[in-house]
Amino acid sequence: MSTVKDYMTTEPACCSPDTELREVAQMMVDCDCGEIPVLDSGRKVVGVITDRDIACRVVARGRNPSKLTARECMSDHIVTVKEDA
Repeated sequence: MSTVKDYMTTEPACCSPDTELREVAQMMVDCDCGEIPVLDSGRKVVGVITDRDIACRVVARGRNPSKLTARECMSDHIVTVKEDA
């Protein structure tokens, strides 16, 4: 039987809530991905930021992405599961 561990990225690129949005977008380019987990100082997942978050919450609203951080456009209603699920 397959588990989450069989499909997950074991060392994903991550950012903090204070990471500049431009840096988050560059991580997406560098890692060829559309989602970056957002971790607090204790390494607990507090949100995710997706390329869709950037497009819908920043670009579509005419906000300046160079003046924003991950906290200002991340999705923070998240659900996590153990890797053996």
